[in-house]
Amino acid sequence: MAGSGRTTFLAILLIFGVPALAPEALASPYSIEVAAAGQSVVLYAEETGEGPPLLLLHGLGASTFTWRHVVPALARDHRVIALDLKGFGRSDKPLDYRYSAADQAELVAAFIAERGLTGVTLIGHSFGGTVALLTALRFAQQPGRIHRLVVIDAPALEQDFPGAAELVRAPAIPYVAMTLSPPEVLARVMLRIVRAPGRAVPEADIRGYAAPYYTRGSRHAFMATVQAILDGNTPRMGARYRYVTQPTLVVWCRRDRIVPLATGRRLVRILPNAQLATLGRCNHLPQDEVPGALLAKLRPFLRA
Repeated sequence: MAGSGRTTFLAILLIFGVPALAPEALASPYSIEVAAAGQSVVLYAEETGEGPPLLLLHGLGASTFTWRHVVPALARDHRVIALDLKGFGRSDKPLDYRYSAADQAELVAAFIAERGLTGVTLIGHSFGGTVALLTALRFAQQPGRIHRLVVIDAPALEQDFPGAAELVRAPAIPYVAMTLSPPEVLARVMLRIVRAPGRAVPEADIRGYAAPYYTRGSRHAFMATVQAILDGNTPRMGARYRYVTQPTLVVWCRRDRIVPLATGRRLVRILPNAQLATLGRCNHLPQDEVPGALLAKLRPFLRA
């Protein structure tokens, strides 16, 4: 792949998040089959702690691994459930094209119903933040299901994705690049860019984030999700968010170069019951980069 094409491909990856696969399970890992909107998928989850339920939704290409630094603290007084979205981590990876945020929200809602969860706090990072907002809308007629939300650095509103259209018009290019490029190389480059400049990238993180690229299903799910996000990137994206009435904490890295802070500020203006919390010293992965600072923002909101 030519140098410019490779750069464009990496830019697409970086817009939406970095891939991850959890090398370590939480206290209770399990898989559960859920059905929604004509599809049936086995989703993988890890659960620990006791108390009000928190459901963690990762970003594009990520998995339960992305929450490893914050789960122990959250589990001290909450029942924490980290979920692998369809196509990622250890969940099913069908070779279909139902990978939009709306498709994922249908399955997350089915998971919540299947598990009999009520009073849930949804915490979503990046693409998972958009899924969280749409999941809350699925339960508009069941207000007891979703208690509140935390949306972290999410591409939930229309924004520019430079070079993206070129790749979507030639879908073979990213597939070839993901097949021929060693996953560890891609992970190393991506992690250096999505984290704040100068922040060290541990080898264990590189191995964890690279792992999903070894399967065809993961590569397909990633690119199908990218295309779905681009197709849905319209001015109408935020129109329905005004119906998300639950208390919502919008958390953003002040120096996010992937989804700018301006998006977070716009989102707070649209949501009827939202507040903004900003973090310094991070780019797009606060749960990796500054987990302590992120927890300091989450704790007061979760205790309210």
